[in-house]
Amino acid sequence: MKQQLRILFIALFGLATLVAACQSGGSGSAAQTVQSYLQARVQSNVDTMIGLSCASWEAQARIEAASFKSMKATLDNVACKDAGTDGSATLVACTGKIVTTYNGESRDWSVSDKQFKVVQDRGDWRMCGYK
Repeated sequence: MKQQLRILFIALFGLATLVAACQSGGSGSAAQTVQSYLQARVQSNVDTMIGLSCASWEAQARIEAASFKSMKATLDNVACKDAGTDGSATLVACTGKIVTTYNGESRDWSVSDKQFKVVQDRGDWRMCGYK
């Protein structure tokens, strides 16, 4: 009986640890959040962009989602990494570009022109502006 309780306790502890790991930091790192935000932007996926945004950035996320809606947009060699802090925000710097095509014309939009401000909000990293 003691052995069975011991096995049950170990199994429950392992399950609790697994559940906790899955719930914490759901969006990964600050840099991963920015990459996901940029991917949603080129797809004009407003729901995903809002889900990745802090409350004060949601209106801007809606505007940005519409910015490439009528174009075919893709990410080209986009890579992001943490680049410091600004108050309580983590700054994320990216390299690469967004390529849009409209009426047969292509245009490149650099993602390295500004740093992204990302904050911990509601247990996840959230896009919250530019520096």
